Amino acid sequence: MTVFTNFHPTALYAGDFPRATRPITIATGANQAGAPLKRGTVLGRVTASDKYVPCVKTATDGSQVPDAILLHEVDASTADQGAKAYFTGEYAGEVMILDASWTIATLEAAFRQAKVSIYVKSVGTVA
Repeated sequence: MTVFTNFHPTALYAGDFPRATRPITIATGANQAGAPLKRGTVLGRVTASDKYVPCVKTATDGSQVPDAILLHEVDASTADQGAKAYFTGEYAGEVMILDASWTIATLEAAFRQAKVSIYVKSVGTVA
């Protein structure tokens, strides 16, 4: 049984579209030691392993396609970690953790192209 810690509600939600979660595996080395992946990180699925890593637009292993949003903080610096991720819903782009290769607009377009029911909205400045 996986126990999830460090869940802190934020302004990540940006609408009422139903949110669905499911368990995933975060790949070893998806983050550096001492810098866990944060809630709201946009994830892509590595095709060969079926494991998730932060989505980078220039990747070539399948993870360049945005597929999910991390539900809670995870440290996979030294081993694969079980996690939960959102696979549907509306989210605030300014609160999400995006790789620098993405903008809110290009990420929203990539979710649409991938036919994923995740909607990214710009909500303006978040305090």
